[in-house]
Amino acid sequence: MNIWFFVILILAVSLVLGPIAMLRPNPAQKRKEALRHYATEKGLRFTLRKLPMLKTDMEEPGVSPVYYLSPLAAMQSLSTWILVRTHYEHEGNFYRDWDWHDENRPNQSVREKLLDYLSQLPDSITVVAQGEAGTSIFWSEKGDKEIVDLIARMLNDLQVTAAAGVSV
Repeated sequence: MNIWFFVILILAVSLVLGPIAMLRPNPAQKRKEALRHYATEKGLRFTLRKLPMLKTDMEEPGVSPVYYLSPLAAMQSLSTWILVRTHYEHEGNFYRDWDWHDENRPNQSVREKLLDYLSQLPDSITVVAQGEAGTSIFWSEKGDKEIVDLIARMLNDLQVTAAAGVSV
């Protein structure tokens, strides 16, 4: 047989299999997919949202993975509050390096619940928000299933506490 036949055959096979092999997820993508699937089993939803801009940001922030719970019917009337992890600690902050993004605040029982959880949150969690869109956490997905468990517990507790405060 002619050598050129084998060269062309190998080239043709690589042109077909190369792009297919590139479509396979890498280990980091597989890990994130597993975390998202685990979060779904815990009742959480996933999306990508734009990060809120801090007062100290010079550039527009990018998007971040967000894990959230859809709002309960009682929460439809809530105004949205956003708690952001800043790059500094200050006595004016709500808790250590966590500060409010705007003038909206949750009720006292939700603030107490937040204080219970904020010290447990890893640095990869940068925003906690709640309002008519539900209860959400912006998380860079650095960590494992234990963090997903913590997120699920926190979001459920915040949501139940907020809904109880509305119905009172």
